Amino acid sequence: MGDIVYVELPEVGETLGKGDTYGVVESVKASSDIYCPVGGEVTEVNTAATDDPSKVNSEPYEGGWLIKVKMADSSKELSDLMDAAAYKSFIES
Repeated sequence: MGDIVYVELPEVGETLGKGDTYGVVESVKASSDIYCPVGGEVTEVNTAATDDPSKVNSEPYEGGWLIKVKMADSSKELSDLMDAAAYKSFIES
């Protein structure tokens, strides 16, 4: 996408299903929906990322996180997720 210039996130307390759209990220070139990888309740939203969207690019593992979710069914949905190594391999192929 390039450099992120806008981030829209849900409200704390919102309930999301696995695969639901929960926000939008925009770059100077495109706009994309963000999909929730697990179902549950939004417990925290990173307002620092909405105030300074460049954090998504510059600090994706620290200050650029987007939301925290209390999972509804962790035993089932965790097995569907990739670990960091699998995700890196997926995006590089």
